[in-house]
Amino acid sequence: MSRLLLIHCPVNPRILHQAGASDIDLASPIDNFRWCLVEHTAYGDNLRVQETGIGPVTGLPFADEALVLMPTVDTRLIHTRVPLIGGKKLESLLPTLAESFLIDQRTPLRYQIFPPQAGAPAIERTIAVTSESWMNWLSEQLGSLAVRSVSMIPDCLLLNLPEANGLPRQFLQDDLGSFRSIATREGYDWGAGWIEFHDSPALPIDHKENAPEYHRFEWQWIAPLACNWLKQKTGINLILQAPVQPKKKRSKQKTRWQPKVSWALWRQPLKLAAFSAIVYLAGSMIYLGILGLSNWRWQKTAENTARQNLINPVASDSAVLPAYIKQATGKIHALGKETPADFIPMASSLQVLLSNYPAGLLENLSYLPEGLRFNLRNMKGVPTADKLEQKARSLGMALVSLGRNEYLLLPYAGLVGEGARP
Repeated sequence: MSRLLLIHCPVNPRILHQAGASDIDLASPIDNFRWCLVEHTAYGDNLRVQETGIGPVTGLPFADEALVLMPTVDTRLIHTRVPLIGGKKLESLLPTLAESFLIDQRTPLRYQIFPPQAGAPAIERTIAVTSESWMNWLSEQLGSLAVRSVSMIPDCLLLNLPEANGLPRQFLQDDLGSFRSIATREGYDWGAGWIEFHDSPALPIDHKENAPEYHRFEWQWIAPLACNWLKQKTGINLILQAPVQPKKKRSKQKTRWQPKVSWALWRQPLKLAAFSAIVYLAGSMIYLGILGLSNWRWQKTAENTARQNLINPVASDSAVLPAYIKQATGKIHALGKETPADFIPMASSLQVLLSNYPAGLLENLSYLPEGLRFNLRNMKGVPTADKLEQKARSLGMALVSLGRNEYLLLPYAGLVGEGARP
């Protein structure tokens, strides 16, 4: 005689809470494991129920084998088409295949695929989805069993296979205080389970032929079905098969922070960006150097031209352009004409410069040989030095800031040599 230990797991308290139960209505799940010790011969008909009980798993009698029945309401059995692949590719694809059948995926889930049914298309498989935290807790509790082998299946798989040999469809009812769980088998390795209020209408009884059968959870009725299941050796096991998404083992060396970006992927783009920045800076420096050289050449050309036209030559270390401007201005005045450096033309230029600003902005004005010096009132709307100099450049004028609201408008803008500015 062989000894078989049957264990019926409690319903996950989270499922009952979702159905509306409170903590007062529920017994502790650790004390709510129901068990039955059966003696049998090759899973035959001559089996006897030796002991039954309810309580924690610790202290259960020794047995050769244990079959753990998980309430179907705690697992989601999805029968669907699965690609003909295996290994890690199939494991990574299971959450996607089951996504459309699930309502809530916020809690960590464990995905497990059952072995294919003999004689059925290999593409049609069943995926079992369970709560990862609840399965880990059950595994810890069942780890102390004094048995040689343990297997776990949904309790709905013990029921009749619908439309097989003309057998009626069966429903398994288990009372849970003010609630009751219902399980039924829908196919070879899948079924469905749900929670109902205990005060809902009683299960119907139909005496017609092939009418559905409703059974309460009783060991005298469950034990023969469990032995018949083990005799089939289907290979379905929820507890021993490795989960599809195991937790990653942390290394002994713990780090407080790890970068989420692999810098090896960004090394080449960063090199290209640094090279582009260096090329841009080098090009800008070369461009500024060319502009400075061009400006220096233009200034030297202007000085040489002015030196050739001077009546009274000046020393080589003296400024040439101021002397030439003074000579040219004297010739124009001798002819009775005005130059751009005279007061009236420069005053007109200043009027154009201040035309877009409030009236009365000009406080005082003085005409000097080096230019037109003026002050602005400290009033609302007075422009800053940067804005006024920018506008002067846009009008082709040369303006120098001497202090707060004090400026000097230079004559001959663009033809100011060394020593011409104050």
